[in-house]
Amino acid sequence: MKLETELKLSYYREIARIDEKRNIKLVQHTESGKVFVLKSLHVFDLKVFTYLKENPPKGIPKIIELIEDEEKIHVVEEYVSGNTLLELQQDRGPFSEHEAAGYISQLCDILRTLHQQNPPIVHRDIKPSNLLVTYDGRLILIDFNTAKESEGDKGHDTVLIGTAGYAAPEQYGFSESKPTADIYAIGVLLNELLTGCLPGQKEYKGRLSKIIQKCIHIDPEQRFQSVDELQQALNEALHPENARLKSIQSWLPPGIRNKNPFVKFASFVGYLLLIIISMSLEFENASSDELIFNRIVFLLLFLSEILLIGNYGNIWSHLPLARNSNRLVKAGGIVLWAFVLLICWAIIIGSFNF
Repeated sequence: MKLETELKLSYYREIARIDEKRNIKLVQHTESGKVFVLKSLHVFDLKVFTYLKENPPKGIPKIIELIEDEEKIHVVEEYVSGNTLLELQQDRGPFSEHEAAGYISQLCDILRTLHQQNPPIVHRDIKPSNLLVTYDGRLILIDFNTAKESEGDKGHDTVLIGTAGYAAPEQYGFSESKPTADIYAIGVLLNELLTGCLPGQKEYKGRLSKIIQKCIHIDPEQRFQSVDELQQALNEALHPENARLKSIQSWLPPGIRNKNPFVKFASFVGYLLLIIISMSLEFENASSDELIFNRIVFLLLFLSEILLIGNYGNIWSHLPLARNSNRLVKAGGIVLWAFVLLICWAIIIGSFNF
């Protein structure tokens, strides 16, 4: 051990051993008197821990200090008191649908920030023992030593890092682990919270069964592609009345369906002005029928551009570039498709000799 490392570690006095096997200790800072958790890791992604330290997300213990030591790293992090989901389930048995969905929804909120990074950060070891519930009901995701950045140009994981039963098939070396690997683990976790067993031992039969099956699909492309999609599916399964209302609202044009009343009103006025302007257009030497037809065509042109840019009907998910996770590429893709649509309309209008 380097002298510098020894000096930094000397400020933390061991209080108790939390996990002897994994070398996790409860320590107290000799000067401040504050209590922390100290982990010594041999398997880790330094980029992940550096990001977590510099950008502490909600729902994850705050990293106080990273102490590098040759081929391992010592992580000093915030001590969070509570019980793991594994301990809670062992004490009380399976959870209800609403309780289990509530924890999964909190987990989705935690993972959203990580999965939206460029490249995405994948936890790769989501399981009941790595999820802590505080005494005020907050869910905390711990143990990031198996987490990694998802590299788009990498063909596959070189070794299984995670927990058998929770690890997605691609974590066995078939392909690289992406955010969908965490979604696979969430499906396994949800099944276990509801039944007390892994999907291979006992499958849950209820309102959330289809969600579980989609999460644990062997093909990553057939799973939910984001925690947002998963969260929405949970809400729709448990609150079908909200799903019906949302289905009706989904037919409304962009802006009108916004929850903000100011945005809703401004959008309504904007659409009204668009109709008025389109219906007021004049065309030289056009008959009354041609005038009406021309005005309708131009109104449809403007509306189609608005619907495309406003992602009406989630159209972006069907368009190359526009569905890219990189925000810059996505923005460029949307502009490109809006231009392509404009060209298509120009061809259509030109074919009628307008």
